[in-house]
Amino acid sequence: MVSWSDSGSSSDAESVSSEVQLPATILCLEWSGLATDLSSRCEHECVCQKLVAFDSVDSGRRFLACAQKNIPKCSYLEWVDPEWPAPLKMSLARIWGMYEDENKLRLKDNVVHAQENVRVVREKEKMERDLRFFKVGFAQMVAEKEQALAQLGNTQLALTDMKEDLDKKKISDKSFTTIHQVVRAKAEKERDLIKQERDNIMKERDNLVQERDNLVLERNVLKQEEKKLEYMIGDLFKHKEDTKGKIRKLKEMLEEFE
Repeated sequence: MVSWSDSGSSSDAESVSSEVQLPATILCLEWSGLATDLSSRCEHECVCQKLVAFDSVDSGRRFLACAQKNIPKCSYLEWVDPEWPAPLKMSLARIWGMYEDENKLRLKDNVVHAQENVRVVREKEKMERDLRFFKVGFAQMVAEKEQALAQLGNTQLALTDMKEDLDKKKISDKSFTTIHQVVRAKAEKERDLIKQERDNIMKERDNLVQERDNLVLERNVLKQEEKKLEYMIGDLFKHKEDTKGKIRKLKEMLEEFE
Protein backbone atom coordinates (compact mmCIF):
# COMPACT_ATOMS: atom_id res chain seq x y z
CA MET A 1 0.00 0.00 0.00
CA VAL A 2 1.37 3.38 -0.95
CA SER A 3 1.86 5.97 1.78
CA TRP A 4 0.18 9.31 1.07
CA SER A 5 2.11 11.26 3.73
CA ASP A 6 3.60 14.51 2.49
CA SER A 7 7.26 14.36 1.67
CA GLY A 8 9.74 16.73 0.10
CA SER A 9 12.09 16.16 -2.76
CA SER A 10 14.51 13.34 -1.97
CA SER A 11 16.90 11.00 -3.68
CA ASP A 12 13.95 8.68 -4.46
CA ALA A 13 12.02 11.37 -6.35
CA GLU A 14 12.40 11.55 -10.11
CA SER A 15 12.72 14.67 -12.20
CA VAL A 16 11.68 14.69 -15.86
CA SER A 17 12.66 17.27 -18.41
CA SER A 18 10.20 19.78 -19.77
CA GLU A 19 9.90 17.83 -23.02
CA VAL A 20 7.90 15.03 -21.32
CA GLN A 21 4.09 15.29 -21.68
CA LEU A 22 2.26 15.42 -18.37
CA PRO A 23 0.07 12.37 -17.58
CA ALA A 24 -3.68 12.49 -17.09
CA THR A 25 -4.78 13.17 -13.50
CA ILE A 26 -7.50 12.23 -11.07
CA LEU A 27 -8.96 14.22 -8.17
CA CYS A 28 -7.52 13.32 -4.76
CA LEU A 29 -8.46 15.34 -1.70
CA GLU A 30 -5.45 14.06 0.25
CA TRP A 31 -2.98 15.30 -2.38
CA SER A 32 -4.18 18.47 -4.04
CA GLY A 33 -3.59 22.20 -4.09
CA LEU A 34 -0.25 24.00 -4.06
CA ALA A 35 2.85 22.35 -2.61
CA THR A 36 3.76 25.30 -0.37
CA ASP A 37 5.32 22.96 2.15
CA LEU A 38 7.82 21.66 -0.44
CA SER A 39 10.87 23.33 -1.91
CA SER A 40 10.25 22.18 -5.48
CA ARG A 41 9.77 24.93 -8.06
CA CYS A 42 8.68 24.72 -11.73
CA GLU A 43 10.46 26.31 -14.69
CA HIS A 44 8.74 29.58 -13.79
CA GLU A 45 10.39 29.39 -10.32
CA CYS A 46 6.90 29.11 -8.83
CA VAL A 47 5.32 26.81 -6.27
CA CYS A 48 4.18 23.55 -7.90
CA GLN A 49 0.75 21.93 -7.87
CA LYS A 50 0.07 18.58 -6.25
CA LEU A 51 -1.47 16.09 -8.67
CA VAL A 52 -2.18 12.34 -8.85
CA ALA A 53 -1.58 10.49 -12.14
CA PHE A 54 -4.33 8.44 -13.74
CA ASP A 55 -2.53 7.12 -16.79
CA SER A 56 -1.57 3.49 -17.55
CA VAL A 57 1.09 1.95 -15.26
CA ASP A 58 1.62 5.29 -13.45
CA SER A 59 -1.96 5.46 -12.17
CA GLY A 60 -2.04 6.50 -8.49
CA ARG A 61 1.47 7.99 -8.41
CA ARG A 62 1.76 11.51 -6.93
CA PHE A 63 3.70 14.14 -8.78
CA LEU A 64 4.34 17.89 -8.91
CA ALA A 65 3.66 20.05 -11.96
CA CYS A 66 3.38 23.67 -13.02
CA ALA A 67 0.49 25.48 -11.29
CA GLN A 68 0.37 28.63 -13.47
CA LYS A 69 -3.02 29.63 -14.91
CA ASN A 70 -2.52 33.14 -16.28
CA ILE A 71 0.53 32.25 -18.33
CA PRO A 72 1.24 29.13 -20.44
CA LYS A 73 2.16 26.21 -18.23
CA CYS A 74 5.56 24.62 -18.50
CA SER A 75 6.08 20.86 -18.78
CA TYR A 76 7.75 20.52 -15.42
CA LEU A 77 7.15 17.08 -13.89
CA GLU A 78 8.54 15.74 -10.64
CA TRP A 79 7.43 12.34 -9.36
CA VAL A 80 6.95 12.15 -5.60
CA ASP A 81 6.23 8.41 -5.46
CA PRO A 82 8.66 5.91 -6.96
CA GLU A 83 7.68 3.54 -9.77
CA TRP A 84 5.24 0.83 -8.78
CA PRO A 85 6.46 -2.73 -8.40
CA ALA A 86 6.43 -4.89 -11.53
CA PRO A 87 3.37 -7.02 -10.51
CA LEU A 88 1.37 -3.86 -9.81
CA LYS A 89 2.46 -2.31 -13.11
CA MET A 90 1.43 -5.49 -14.94
CA SER A 91 -1.95 -5.42 -13.21
CA LEU A 92 -2.45 -1.75 -14.06
CA ALA A 93 -1.39 -2.38 -17.67
CA ARG A 94 -3.89 -5.24 -17.91
CA ILE A 95 -6.67 -3.13 -16.37
CA TRP A 96 -5.93 -0.26 -18.74
CA GLY A 97 -5.81 -2.73 -21.64
CA MET A 98 -9.24 -4.02 -20.66
CA TYR A 99 -10.44 -0.43 -20.36
CA GLU A 100 -9.11 0.42 -23.83
CA ASP A 101 -10.65 -2.76 -25.27
CA GLU A 102 -13.94 -1.81 -23.69
CA ASN A 103 -13.61 1.68 -25.15
CA LYS A 104 -12.87 0.20 -28.58
CA LEU A 105 -15.87 -2.12 -28.28
CA ARG A 106 -18.03 0.78 -27.14
CA LEU A 107 -16.70 2.87 -30.03
CA LYS A 108 -17.48 0.02 -32.43
CA ASP A 109 -20.99 -0.25 -30.97
CA ASN A 110 -21.37 3.50 -31.31
CA VAL A 111 -20.32 3.26 -34.96
CA VAL A 112 -22.84 0.45 -35.52
CA HIS A 113 -25.54 2.47 -33.74
CA ALA A 114 -24.60 5.53 -35.76
CA GLN A 115 -24.86 3.53 -38.99
CA GLU A 116 -28.20 2.14 -37.83
CA ASN A 117 -29.34 5.66 -36.95
CA VAL A 118 -28.26 6.87 -40.38
CA ARG A 119 -30.20 4.00 -41.98
CA VAL A 120 -33.25 4.78 -39.84
CA VAL A 121 -32.98 8.48 -40.69
CA ARG A 122 -32.74 7.66 -44.39
CA GLU A 123 -35.72 5.35 -44.17
CA LYS A 124 -37.59 8.05 -42.27
CA GLU A 125 -36.73 10.60 -44.97
CA LYS A 126 -37.84 8.12 -47.64
CA MET A 127 -41.10 7.50 -45.76
CA GLU A 128 -41.63 11.25 -45.44
CA ARG A 129 -41.05 11.68 -49.19
CA ASP A 130 -43.43 8.81 -49.91
CA LEU A 131 -45.95 10.37 -47.51
CA ARG A 132 -45.66 13.72 -49.30
CA PHE A 133 -46.18 12.03 -52.66
CA PHE A 134 -49.13 10.10 -51.18
CA LYS A 135 -50.65 13.32 -49.83
CA VAL A 136 -50.26 15.01 -53.22
CA GLY A 137 -51.74 11.97 -54.99
CA PHE A 138 -54.56 11.75 -52.44
CA ALA A 139 -55.36 15.44 -52.85
CA GLN A 140 -55.39 15.00 -56.63
CA MET A 141 -57.63 11.94 -56.27
CA VAL A 142 -60.03 13.89 -54.02
CA ALA A 143 -60.14 16.72 -56.55
CA GLU A 144 -60.83 14.27 -59.38
CA LYS A 145 -63.53 12.58 -57.29
CA GLU A 146 -65.19 15.93 -56.56
CA GLN A 147 -65.08 16.75 -60.27
CA ALA A 148 -66.56 13.33 -61.07
CA LEU A 149 -69.32 13.89 -58.48
CA ALA A 150 -70.09 17.25 -60.05
CA GLN A 151 -70.29 15.64 -63.50
CA LEU A 152 -72.47 12.88 -62.04
CA GLY A 153 -74.81 15.47 -60.59
CA ASN A 154 -75.11 17.19 -63.98
CA THR A 155 -75.70 13.81 -65.63
CA GLN A 156 -78.42 12.94 -63.12
CA LEU A 157 -80.14 16.27 -63.81
CA ALA A 158 -79.96 15.58 -67.54
CA LEU A 159 -81.35 12.06 -67.00
CA THR A 160 -84.19 13.49 -64.91
CA ASP A 161 -85.11 15.89 -67.73
CA MET A 162 -84.93 13.07 -70.28
CA LYS A 163 -87.14 10.87 -68.07
CA GLU A 164 -89.75 13.61 -67.82
CA ASP A 165 -89.71 14.03 -71.61
CA LEU A 166 -89.97 10.25 -72.04
CA ASP A 167 -92.96 10.08 -69.67
CA LYS A 168 -94.69 12.79 -71.65
CA LYS A 169 -93.97 10.96 -74.87
CA LYS A 170 -95.26 7.69 -73.40
CA ILE A 171 -98.54 9.37 -72.46
CA SER A 172 -98.94 10.82 -75.96
CA ASP A 173 -98.05 7.52 -77.65
CA LYS A 174 -100.17 5.31 -75.40
CA SER A 175 -102.70 4.47 -78.11
CA PHE A 176 -99.97 3.70 -80.63
CA THR A 177 -98.27 1.50 -78.06
CA THR A 178 -101.51 -0.48 -77.53
CA ILE A 179 -101.88 -1.14 -81.28
CA HIS A 180 -98.23 -2.06 -81.48
CA GLN A 181 -98.65 -4.53 -78.62
CA VAL A 182 -101.66 -6.16 -80.33
CA VAL A 183 -99.80 -6.48 -83.64
CA ARG A 184 -96.77 -7.81 -81.85
CA ALA A 185 -98.84 -10.41 -79.97
CA LYS A 186 -100.44 -11.58 -83.24
CA ALA A 187 -97.06 -11.75 -84.96
CA GLU A 188 -95.63 -13.75 -82.04
CA LYS A 189 -98.59 -16.16 -82.23
CA GLU A 190 -98.09 -16.68 -85.98
CA ARG A 191 -94.36 -17.12 -85.38
CA ASP A 192 -95.09 -19.82 -82.80
CA LEU A 193 -97.43 -21.62 -85.23
CA ILE A 194 -94.84 -21.48 -88.02
CA LYS A 195 -92.23 -22.77 -85.61
CA GLN A 196 -94.50 -25.64 -84.57
CA GLU A 197 -95.18 -26.58 -88.19
CA ARG A 198 -91.47 -26.46 -88.92
CA ASP A 199 -90.80 -28.73 -85.93
CA ASN A 200 -93.45 -31.18 -87.18
CA ILE A 201 -91.91 -31.20 -90.65
CA MET A 202 -88.48 -31.78 -89.17
CA LYS A 203 -89.88 -34.61 -87.07
CA GLU A 204 -91.52 -36.24 -90.13
CA ARG A 205 -88.29 -35.87 -92.07
CA ASP A 206 -86.40 -37.57 -89.26
CA ASN A 207 -88.95 -40.41 -89.29
CA LEU A 208 -88.57 -40.81 -93.06
CA VAL A 209 -84.80 -40.85 -92.73
CA GLN A 210 -85.10 -43.49 -90.00
CA GLU A 211 -87.41 -45.60 -92.18
CA ARG A 212 -85.02 -45.24 -95.10
CA ASP A 213 -82.11 -46.39 -92.94
CA ASN A 214 -84.19 -49.38 -91.76
CA LEU A 215 -85.02 -50.30 -95.36
CA VAL A 216 -81.38 -50.08 -96.34
CA LEU A 217 -80.49 -52.27 -93.39
CA GLU A 218 -83.16 -54.82 -94.33
CA ARG A 219 -81.98 -54.79 -97.94
CA ASN A 220 -78.42 -55.49 -96.84
CA VAL A 221 -79.69 -58.35 -94.65
CA LEU A 222 -81.64 -59.79 -97.60
CA LYS A 223 -78.57 -59.56 -99.80
CA GLN A 224 -76.57 -61.48 -97.22
CA GLU A 225 -79.34 -64.13 -96.98
CA GLU A 226 -79.44 -64.37 -100.79
CA LYS A 227 -75.69 -64.97 -100.88
CA LYS A 228 -76.06 -67.69 -98.26
CA LEU A 229 -78.78 -69.37 -100.30
CA GLU A 230 -76.62 -69.23 -103.39
CA TYR A 231 -73.78 -70.88 -101.47
CA MET A 232 -76.18 -73.55 -100.14
CA ILE A 233 -77.55 -74.28 -103.65
CA GLY A 234 -74.03 -74.55 -104.97
CA ASP A 235 -73.20 -77.00 -102.18
CA LEU A 236 -76.34 -78.99 -102.97
CA PHE A 237 -75.45 -79.22 -106.69
CA LYS A 238 -71.98 -80.32 -105.73
CA HIS A 239 -73.34 -83.01 -103.40
CA LYS A 240 -75.76 -84.09 -106.13
CA GLU A 241 -72.92 -84.62 -108.59
CA ASP A 242 -70.96 -86.53 -105.99
CA THR A 243 -74.01 -88.72 -105.28
CA LYS A 244 -74.47 -89.45 -109.01
CA GLY A 245 -70.81 -90.47 -109.25
CA LYS A 246 -71.19 -92.83 -106.29
CA ILE A 247 -74.35 -94.37 -107.85
CA ARG A 248 -72.54 -94.97 -111.14
CA LYS A 249 -69.67 -96.63 -109.30
CA LEU A 250 -72.16 -98.89 -107.42
CA LYS A 251 -73.84 -99.87 -110.70
CA GLU A 252 -70.52 -100.73 -112.24
CA MET A 253 -69.61 -102.84 -109.21
CA LEU A 254 -72.98 -104.67 -109.40
CA GLU A 255 -72.55 -105.32 -113.08
CA GLU A 256 -69.13 -106.84 -112.42
CA PHE A 257 -70.56 -109.19 -109.80
CA GLU A 258 -73.28 -110.37 -112.17
